[in-house]
Amino acid sequence: MKPDLLLAQECRPPETSPGERFRHGQRDGFAWQSAGTRDWGSGLFARSASLVPIAIPDYDGWVVGGQIRNTSWLERPFIVFSVHGPAGERGYIRTMQHILDRIAALRGRADLVLGGDFNIAVGYRQPRDRIRMLRGERDILDRLTNEFELVSCWQAANPDRPLAQTLRWTGNPSAPYHCDGIFVPRSWLPLLISCRVVRGSRWKQLSDHNPVVAEFREKATNFIA
Repeated sequence: MKPDLLLAQECRPPETSPGERFRHGQRDGFAWQSAGTRDWGSGLFARSASLVPIAIPDYDGWVVGGQIRNTSWLERPFIVFSVHGPAGERGYIRTMQHILDRIAALRGRADLVLGGDFNIAVGYRQPRDRIRMLRGERDILDRLTNEFELVSCWQAANPDRPLAQTLRWTGNPSAPYHCDGIFVPRSWLPLLISCRVVRGSRWKQLSDHNPVVAEFREKATNFIA
């Protein structure tokens, strides 16, 4: 895969990851921050683009991003955040609402993209799904839809399907947890070609999460979270 935009969570910079050969170029946008005193954090990579960092107070290393400019694969600037939802002091749902409160101040400045491991359901569950959807999870999805005018790429590209598994939780590796996703402006939907969850032995060795890949029609842009 050669993504134009890569959003990573619970990761280390490439240069400190044993056996990792990837290095970003001088013309690429790249940002990474540790989550507190941990040796891992969140990051993003934008191919052939410039990045103007935007800090989200209280969430250094959990929410990393900024404005992407001067891309060869998208006509206009946009704001993007790589999100790793922490439990915080009030649990995942309330903490995610607080993160959205902080990001809400940026609405209107440019198109907004959010992606990563939200640690809550990032798609509406159907009545027949094995896992019950919490009211707080639905409230967050409703807020993303109505206030932020964002849509889940996976759910938009795979309507009326049970949510795909993105997390193989060690406590129940067969449960179809769907906590990783990519949210883009509703106005981008006509450009969305596909969105899939990548599986395979290679990914099982790297993480208990499966990458989510979204492809867009505008110059064959690929986003991965």
